[in-house]
Amino acid sequence: MSRKFNKKSLTKTVILIGLSLTISLLWSNRKTAKSNPLIPIAPVENPPPNLLKPPKVKIPPSPPATPSPQPPEQPLVFAPPAQFRSQIVYKASIHNSKVIALTFDDGPTPETLKILEVLHKHQVVGTFFCLGANLRQYPEIAKRVVQAGNAIGNHTWHHYSHNVTAKTASNEIDNTAVHIYRSTRAKSFLFRPPGGRLNNGLANYAKKKNYVVVMWSIDPKDFLQPSAAAIARSVLSQASTGAIVLLHDGGGNRQQTVEALSAIIPKLKQQGYRFVTVPQLLQMQAAQKQPIVDRKSQ
Repeated sequence: MSRKFNKKSLTKTVILIGLSLTISLLWSNRKTAKSNPLIPIAPVENPPPNLLKPPKVKIPPSPPATPSPQPPEQPLVFAPPAQFRSQIVYKASIHNSKVIALTFDDGPTPETLKILEVLHKHQVVGTFFCLGANLRQYPEIAKRVVQAGNAIGNHTWHHYSHNVTAKTASNEIDNTAVHIYRSTRAKSFLFRPPGGRLNNGLANYAKKKNYVVVMWSIDPKDFLQPSAAAIARSVLSQASTGAIVLLHDGGGNRQQTVEALSAIIPKLKQQGYRFVTVPQLLQMQAAQKQPIVDRKSQ
């Protein structure tokens, strides 16, 4: 009897101990779960792209506005109307306006600056026939001539008055044209033969190259350096509309010419004259003929 009881008691004791251990284990796990609700996750090396913040997109700056292409700068051209190309002109035939053209030969030289000062003072313009050798020596003076609103022309390189070959004529005129452009950025189709010689080969070559050969109708011979009063008197006594006056800004001291201009310009202005360049003078002659033709055709 006692042996059976002992077996039952032992069994109950074992069961009770097992239950206590089970309850104790469950309680311990519950407590641990409450104190550590999240199980730490070890950091992930090289996480996949979808776990990274999306990178900021760099917006490139707007490119600068493309400037509109500028048309190439057109060179200034001193040219007569087509009807005067390859022609010799002594004066213009003007009927409806009192205009006159002052021209200056043999520059540019430091004397040219004195001429420019007088022209600027009286707000008039002229035409300067330049030597190539002087253009090479004084390019800045030539540039000032054109910048002041004056016209420029070709007077050969050396001022030869003797007969020349076609090759020499080409060198004399073409090389001077190159230096006109280099110093002023202008092209000119105005030619004046040295000494007014028309038969030594230079004028013929110029005409073949479509220059107008510009002579003159008034020559006070200022190259001989007469007095300023004599120069002024000669010009004023011969002045007429369309006239072309020959003066010099090279070849020596031109103080008499400078002083004469200071008397000539105001006096002719009082008489109603306007001063224009040779191209302007020839354009005026060409323009006044057109209305006459139009009236006849009506």
